[in-house]
Amino acid sequence: MAYAWAMRYGLSLVLLSVLTACPGDDDPLNNACGTGFNAETGAVGDFGAGDAAQKVEALLQASADLYSAANETEADLLAACTAIATDLGIPAGELTPASGELAVTKACGRVSTEIDAIVATLPNGASLAISITPASCTVDLQVSATCAAECDASITGTAMVECDGELHGSCSASCTGSCAVSGTVNCTGECEGSCTGSCSGTCNGTCSGSCSQMDPTNTKCIGTCSGTCTGSCSATCSGSCSGTCVADVTGSCAGECYGECSATWTAECNGEADVMAQADCKAACDAQANANATCDVPTVTIVGIGLTDTAKAARVTALVATLTVNLPKIIQVQSRLQYAIVPGIAGFTASLRAASTSLASAGVQAAACMKSAIEAVVEASASVNASVSVSVEVSASASASGSAQ
Repeated sequence: MAYAWAMRYGLSLVLLSVLTACPGDDDPLNNACGTGFNAETGAVGDFGAGDAAQKVEALLQASADLYSAANETEADLLAACTAIATDLGIPAGELTPASGELAVTKACGRVSTEIDAIVATLPNGASLAISITPASCTVDLQVSATCAAECDASITGTAMVECDGELHGSCSASCTGSCAVSGTVNCTGECEGSCTGSCSGTCNGTCSGSCSQMDPTNTKCIGTCSGTCTGSCSATCSGSCSGTCVADVTGSCAGECYGECSATWTAECNGEADVMAQADCKAACDAQANANATCDVPTVTIVGIGLTDTAKAARVTALVATLTVNLPKIIQVQSRLQYAIVPGIAGFTASLRAASTSLASAGVQAAACMKSAIEAVVEASASVNASVSVSVEVSASASASGSAQ
């Protein structure tokens, strides 16, 4: 369905409340960390077999994974914004960041400005019709379980890990929740793809019947279709769905079960991992699992507005084309930040700072490496803040309304 991106993805920017300035340039430990920790490569050394040493190693690994995740999301977002800029004819020189400015901030900020200018040429109050199947993000609970077993000496066997969200997976028994079946299937539910049949919500495509609203060119339905909708359906599709059909179910499920399964199953988590372990290990293992979360690329359909001015129409067409390709990538980054990285980053940093003192028995090298890890996480947090801000900015620009009279 079309909606205001700024509201849907208005991510919290309160990330740095516990991330005070990095330690000063003076290094009283004289680079004692050595090869014990490298945020760039993810390398973590062996600090021994003691309890404190194992916790240090887990915290350092989580810091490296968080640093990597921040860099990955920033790079993915920069690539998407750079591609949009190229498609819209923005000179490469206008994407060059100023001193101290992140490249992603400059590129995406310039793209947002260009999108604003193009959308402003639409009729007053009109906007691009954007339909989206939200990205699904998954946390592998086994990552937390393995980490906890290695970090917490009191754990014997498999660590208990809970899913703060929704479990999903293949269920060989009875599924209670929703069932998602992909392919070209008969569907009485939400169609995340192309619906050929009756659509109870907004139809973006061809309506064989009565359509409540057509686009300005009078060729596509962008409203409620009372007949057969061939295209994307934002709500319930009764007919054939090419994509993924999601329906509520209590019983057998031929696809992915989201909710509860009456048999033992190996499920993944749409949400956050919550490991049952000692505090330092819990902080490290939750952070490691969430940093390694994966998010699907969402399905996005965008319908433009027909304009009589050929030059303006060409610009709108170019915008729709590039957003169709690149907006899903931006939403994918937003989702990974919103559902996996953002919620726990401040708490993990607070735990990391506290552990740098409480685990002093691990030795001088461990202390030096913990100092480096804190600096890496602070840097990662700044990157995450920037990525959140500009991704919301670009998405909001794409959903804005025109102002031409």
